Amino acid sequence: MKNTNIFVALILLFTSTLLNAQSHNEEITIEGSYIPKIQKSERLTKRPEMPKREFSIPDYKVSTQDFFYNYKVELEPISPLQYINNQKQEITNNFIKAGFGTRLSPDFLFCHYSDISKKTSLGIGIMHNSTWLDMKDYVNSKYMNNAFNVTMSNRFSGFQLHSHIDYHYDMYYLNNDTLNFNTDSNLEGKRNIHSLNVKLLANNNQTSYKSLYDEFLLDYSYSGIQGGVQENYIKFNAHLEHSNSWFRKSNDIQTLSIDVSADIDNISQSLFLIAANPYLAFDGNYYNLHIGLRVDAKTNSTSMGGIYPDIKGSLYLFDRNFEFYAGLGGETKINTLKEILAENPFIVSDLTNLGEFDYEKTWLSFQGGLKFKALNMINGHLGVRYRIIDNKVFYVSSLTQPNAFDIILNNCHVFNFNADIHVKINNEIKIVGDFAYNNYDFIKGYDTDDAPITRAHAWYMPKAEFTLRGVYKYNQNWNFNIASYVEGGRYALINYNEIKKMKPIVDIQLGCDYNLNEDISFYAEIKNLIHNKYQMYYGYPSYGFQAFLGFKYRFL
Repeated sequence: MKNTNIFVALILLFTSTLLNAQSHNEEITIEGSYIPKIQKSERLTKRPEMPKREFSIPDYKVSTQDFFYNYKVELEPISPLQYINNQKQEITNNFIKAGFGTRLSPDFLFCHYSDISKKTSLGIGIMHNSTWLDMKDYVNSKYMNNAFNVTMSNRFSGFQLHSHIDYHYDMYYLNNDTLNFNTDSNLEGKRNIHSLNVKLLANNNQTSYKSLYDEFLLDYSYSGIQGGVQENYIKFNAHLEHSNSWFRKSNDIQTLSIDVSADIDNISQSLFLIAANPYLAFDGNYYNLHIGLRVDAKTNSTSMGGIYPDIKGSLYLFDRNFEFYAGLGGETKINTLKEILAENPFIVSDLTNLGEFDYEKTWLSFQGGLKFKALNMINGHLGVRYRIIDNKVFYVSSLTQPNAFDIILNNCHVFNFNADIHVKINNEIKIVGDFAYNNYDFIKGYDTDDAPITRAHAWYMPKAEFTLRGVYKYNQNWNFNIASYVEGGRYALINYNEIKKMKPIVDIQLGCDYNLNEDISFYAEIKNLIHNKYQMYYGYPSYGFQAFLGFKYRFL
């Protein structure tokens, strides 16, 4: 896990590390020995993020790690026309990356992190990428992505305060001159998306695991299409926990915790969700067990929330080099505009009946699998997940606005299998491979009784996904990387009466760095090497071959 979540690394070992799939830019962490300790004194974080307490399969994006400058170089396999949410971009060093690509495409990234004083740290990030020329064979398919974020951590005598501000401005020319998704007729098919996120996280500085630990999060998000739909979303979360050795031997730890949250989402109406999640966790040398339940309620809906089990456990073998895990849970959550725009920015802009969004309800979620480490060079993971979901979001072509997409909600059973392997052949060569299989079975529901065709396929969801990435350090001056991404065939629903099978996605990307010295390097990148103009959404093709040249500079 990232350092931002170190304060739950022991108590919520299963929740924040074991059940959640690891980042594809990191090796799986399995401890070789067990020492029960909670380093709460080291909870000063660079990014105020709450630990995730939900089951998840990895987000399969092609990315490579710059092992020499300690920051992530994202190589997006999807169309640059798709809205890319970079709010999770890390600020881990002081550096500048600047380059220029074909179609007059600038690529700029600036990150700064410093300790202003012994008790205060500051991080600043700026990102810009765009294309100034149209795509060949497509009209007005230009885009621009901008991001700015500031994060600050302050340590006081009894607690720490982490604040974070993130602003994104994204602009897209859509692929038809006649389109007008905005109320301003002068925009001529241009779509502007603004998003703002402000977080405040406070947690205490207790250093003994036998003391009470608490943290409080206030999270505000604004997302909106200029001239179209706007969303204001507020989330509050309180976390309390107390650890001790109440049962069995003294080097085992038990933790009693509770999370209480409240979510308010306002678009054309207000959606309100409150939830409580008490649980008891047992951490030992060979096991981890988490027993609890989640209770949530929708205060403005005729249907109730739910009561769900929250049970997770792990068994460690061979000095913790093998871990078998399983879990059972469920939840109710709000379908937010922020999440939808992150997936598909081309939804119709005038969403006036957002009551149909309602809430996504996962009645049952089961996950299990195996993680292992072998020969000090291989980390692997095999996992399955099964869920029963009401109101899962899918996209179909709109009847009212050409080349835009309506949102439909379907009830479905979802099965996922994923396999990851990380191989460190030596200090010069590292290889990472990921595979996922996804299957959707639809349930006849109140929202789809009159339109059974909407349940014919899981629109735009591939059955299979595969990534392969490699890094080769030739010598102190030269290093190379390759990333490939493959998605199987997907289906699109056109005008609610025509089904089209979209061709598979195959994207290969190459990168090369020449390190002039420890602080300056020059890079070259090739994206979509085989010039495959696949479509993530019907009518919006990806760019073909693109080449970038630039430099990276690390400074103190």
